[in-house]
Amino acid sequence: MTLVELVVAMTIATAAILSGYRAYAAISDRRLVAIARADAVARAFNTRALLASWLSNARLTIEEDEVVFRSVDDARRRGRDEPPEADIVFLTSAPSPVSRHGTIVHLFVARDSGVHGLTAELSEWRGRRSTTLQLDPSIGGMAIDFASVFGAQQRTASSWVSSTLLPATVRLRFFPRRSDTLALLLRLPLSIRLAASGSSGIEGGS
Repeated sequence: MTLVELVVAMTIATAAILSGYRAYAAISDRRLVAIARADAVARAFNTRALLASWLSNARLTIEEDEVVFRSVDDARRRGRDEPPEADIVFLTSAPSPVSRHGTIVHLFVARDSGVHGLTAELSEWRGRRSTTLQLDPSIGGMAIDFASVFGAQQRTASSWVSSTLLPATVRLRFFPRRSDTLALLLRLPLSIRLAASGSSGIEGGS
Protein backbone atom coordinates (compact mmCIF):
# COMPACT_ATOMS: atom_id res chain seq x y z
CA MET A 1 0.00 0.00 0.00
CA THR A 2 1.44 3.32 -1.07
CA LEU A 3 1.38 6.46 1.04
CA VAL A 4 -1.30 7.98 -1.21
CA GLU A 5 -3.54 4.93 -0.82
CA LEU A 6 -3.04 5.03 2.96
CA VAL A 7 -3.99 8.71 3.12
CA VAL A 8 -7.08 8.07 0.98
CA ALA A 9 -8.11 5.12 3.14
CA MET A 10 -7.65 7.14 6.33
CA THR A 11 -9.65 10.02 4.85
CA ILE A 12 -12.53 7.70 3.90
CA ALA A 13 -12.47 6.03 7.32
CA THR A 14 -12.47 9.40 9.10
CA ALA A 15 -15.40 10.61 7.02
CA ALA A 16 -17.33 7.43 7.78
CA ILE A 17 -16.63 7.76 11.50
CA LEU A 18 -17.70 11.41 11.54
CA SER A 19 -20.84 10.61 9.60
CA GLY A 20 -21.70 7.82 12.01
CA TYR A 21 -21.06 10.08 15.00
CA ARG A 22 -23.32 12.80 13.59
CA ALA A 23 -26.06 10.25 12.97
CA TYR A 24 -25.69 8.89 16.50
CA ALA A 25 -25.75 12.41 17.96
CA ALA A 26 -28.90 13.25 15.99
CA ILE A 27 -30.59 10.06 17.18
CA SER A 28 -29.54 10.78 20.77
CA ASP A 29 -30.87 14.35 20.57
CA ARG A 30 -34.18 13.13 19.21
CA ARG A 31 -34.34 10.50 21.92
CA LEU A 32 -33.68 13.11 24.62
CA VAL A 33 -36.37 15.37 23.15
CA ALA A 34 -38.84 12.48 23.07
CA ILE A 35 -38.03 11.58 26.68
CA ALA A 36 -38.46 15.21 27.78
CA ARG A 37 -41.83 15.42 26.03
CA ALA A 38 -42.98 12.15 27.57
CA ASP A 39 -41.92 13.37 31.02
CA ALA A 40 -43.80 16.65 30.49
CA VAL A 41 -46.95 14.77 29.49
CA ALA A 42 -46.64 12.47 32.52
CA ARG A 43 -46.16 15.42 34.89
CA ALA A 44 -49.11 17.27 33.38
CA PHE A 45 -51.32 14.18 33.67
CA ASN A 46 -50.29 13.61 37.29
CA THR A 47 -50.90 17.27 38.15
CA ARG A 48 -54.40 17.20 36.66
CA ALA A 49 -55.19 13.91 38.40
CA LEU A 50 -53.95 15.23 41.75
CA LEU A 51 -55.99 18.45 41.49
CA ALA A 52 -59.07 16.50 40.43
CA SER A 53 -58.68 14.18 43.42
CA TRP A 54 -58.29 17.03 45.91
CA LEU A 55 -61.13 19.16 44.58
CA SER A 56 -63.60 16.39 43.90
CA ASN A 57 -63.24 15.43 47.58
CA ALA A 58 -63.59 18.99 48.89
CA ARG A 59 -65.66 19.17 52.06
CA LEU A 60 -67.10 21.68 54.49
CA THR A 61 -67.05 21.41 58.27
CA ILE A 62 -69.94 22.15 60.59
CA GLU A 63 -67.96 22.41 63.79
CA GLU A 64 -66.22 25.18 65.72
CA ASP A 65 -63.06 24.92 63.63
CA GLU A 66 -64.94 25.37 60.37
CA VAL A 67 -62.89 25.80 57.22
CA VAL A 68 -64.18 28.20 54.59
CA PHE A 69 -64.08 27.27 50.93
CA ARG A 70 -62.47 30.44 49.59
CA SER A 71 -61.31 31.83 46.26
CA VAL A 72 -61.33 35.53 45.45
CA ASP A 73 -60.16 36.86 42.08
CA ASP A 74 -59.46 40.60 42.10
CA ALA A 75 -58.73 41.45 38.46
CA ARG A 76 -58.25 45.13 39.33
CA ARG A 77 -54.84 44.44 40.88
CA ARG A 78 -53.15 43.21 37.72
CA GLY A 79 -52.32 44.74 34.36
CA ARG A 80 -53.59 43.69 30.99
CA ASP A 81 -50.51 41.62 30.13
CA GLU A 82 -50.27 39.89 33.50
CA PRO A 83 -51.65 36.34 33.89
CA PRO A 84 -54.54 35.72 36.30
CA GLU A 85 -53.53 35.35 39.95
CA ALA A 86 -56.47 33.43 41.38
CA ASP A 87 -55.88 31.12 44.32
CA ILE A 88 -58.09 28.77 46.28
CA VAL A 89 -58.24 27.38 49.82
CA PHE A 90 -60.34 24.34 50.72
CA LEU A 91 -60.51 21.26 52.89
CA THR A 92 -60.23 17.89 51.17
CA SER A 93 -60.73 14.38 52.46
CA ALA A 94 -58.53 12.95 49.70
CA PRO A 95 -55.17 11.49 50.82
CA SER A 96 -52.24 13.90 50.76
CA PRO A 97 -48.58 13.88 51.88
CA VAL A 98 -49.62 15.29 55.28
CA SER A 99 -52.83 13.39 56.03
CA ARG A 100 -55.13 10.61 54.87
CA HIS A 101 -58.21 12.03 56.58
CA GLY A 102 -58.28 15.79 56.12
CA THR A 103 -55.99 18.35 54.51
CA ILE A 104 -56.34 22.09 54.06
CA VAL A 105 -55.08 22.91 50.57
CA HIS A 106 -53.94 26.37 49.49
CA LEU A 107 -53.42 26.29 45.73
CA PHE A 108 -51.74 29.27 44.06
CA VAL A 109 -49.10 30.36 41.55
CA ALA A 110 -45.86 31.37 43.27
CA ARG A 111 -43.61 34.02 41.75
CA ASP A 112 -40.77 34.15 44.28
CA SER A 113 -37.15 33.73 43.25
CA GLY A 114 -36.84 30.45 45.12
CA VAL A 115 -40.20 28.88 44.28
CA HIS A 116 -42.29 29.58 41.21
CA GLY A 117 -45.10 27.94 39.28
CA LEU A 118 -48.20 26.15 40.48
CA THR A 119 -47.74 25.51 44.19
CA ALA A 120 -49.77 23.78 46.89
CA GLU A 121 -49.40 24.51 50.59
CA LEU A 122 -50.78 21.56 52.54
CA SER A 123 -51.71 21.64 56.22
CA GLU A 124 -53.05 18.73 58.22
CA TRP A 125 -56.56 19.44 59.47
CA ARG A 126 -56.52 19.13 63.25
CA GLY A 127 -52.83 18.34 63.12
CA ARG A 128 -49.42 19.95 62.91
CA ARG A 129 -47.95 18.49 59.76
CA SER A 130 -47.52 20.73 56.77
CA THR A 131 -45.56 20.87 53.54
CA THR A 132 -45.27 22.83 50.30
CA LEU A 133 -45.37 21.13 46.89
CA GLN A 134 -44.24 22.67 43.63
CA LEU A 135 -46.69 21.03 41.24
CA ASP A 136 -45.55 22.57 37.94
CA PRO A 137 -42.94 25.34 37.53
CA SER A 138 -44.04 26.16 33.96
CA ILE A 139 -47.40 27.57 35.07
CA GLY A 140 -47.36 31.35 35.37
CA GLY A 141 -51.02 32.10 36.04
CA MET A 142 -54.29 30.48 37.04
CA ALA A 143 -57.94 31.44 36.57
CA ILE A 144 -60.77 29.77 38.49
CA ASP A 145 -64.47 29.73 37.63
CA PHE A 146 -67.25 28.32 39.79
CA ALA A 147 -70.68 27.06 38.79
CA SER A 148 -73.64 26.64 41.10
CA VAL A 149 -77.16 25.41 40.47
CA PHE A 150 -80.16 27.23 41.92
CA GLY A 151 -83.40 25.63 40.82
CA ALA A 152 -83.23 25.05 37.08
CA GLN A 153 -80.65 27.79 36.49
CA GLN A 154 -76.90 27.47 36.52
CA ARG A 155 -74.85 30.46 37.62
CA THR A 156 -71.13 31.09 37.23
CA ALA A 157 -68.75 33.25 39.24
CA SER A 158 -65.02 33.97 39.44
CA SER A 159 -65.03 34.10 43.26
CA TRP A 160 -66.48 31.89 45.97
CA VAL A 161 -66.42 32.29 49.74
CA SER A 162 -68.65 30.09 51.88
CA SER A 163 -68.60 27.88 54.96
CA THR A 164 -71.99 26.31 54.23
CA LEU A 165 -72.18 25.77 50.46
CA LEU A 166 -69.79 24.29 47.93
CA PRO A 167 -69.91 25.11 44.22
CA ALA A 168 -71.26 22.42 41.94
CA THR A 169 -68.20 22.53 39.67
CA VAL A 170 -64.81 24.20 39.61
CA ARG A 171 -62.98 25.00 36.38
CA LEU A 172 -59.25 25.69 36.42
CA ARG A 173 -57.36 27.31 33.56
CA PHE A 174 -53.58 27.60 33.52
CA PHE A 175 -51.37 30.08 31.72
CA PRO A 176 -47.67 29.73 30.84
CA ARG A 177 -44.80 31.78 32.17
CA ARG A 178 -43.44 34.23 29.63
CA SER A 179 -40.16 32.34 29.13
CA ASP A 180 -41.55 28.81 29.35
CA THR A 181 -43.85 26.59 27.36
CA LEU A 182 -46.83 24.85 28.87
CA ALA A 183 -47.69 21.20 28.26
CA LEU A 184 -50.72 20.70 26.05
CA LEU A 185 -52.61 18.88 28.80
CA LEU A 186 -52.21 21.90 31.08
CA ARG A 187 -53.49 24.26 28.39
CA LEU A 188 -56.81 22.43 28.44
CA PRO A 189 -59.32 23.63 31.08
CA LEU A 190 -59.80 21.27 34.00
CA SER A 191 -63.44 21.02 35.09
CA ILE A 192 -64.13 19.16 38.34
CA ARG A 193 -67.47 18.28 39.86
CA LEU A 194 -67.49 18.46 43.63
CA ALA A 195 -68.93 15.30 45.11
CA ALA A 196 -70.20 16.99 48.27
CA SER A 197 -71.65 20.12 46.63
CA GLY A 198 -75.14 19.12 47.64
CA SER A 199 -74.35 18.20 51.24
CA SER A 200 -73.96 20.37 54.30
CA GLY A 201 -70.53 19.14 55.36
CA ILE A 202 -68.61 16.56 57.36
CA GLU A 203 -67.97 15.92 60.99
CA GLY A 204 -64.94 14.58 62.77
CA GLY A 205 -61.87 13.08 61.23
CA SER A 206 -58.30 13.59 62.35
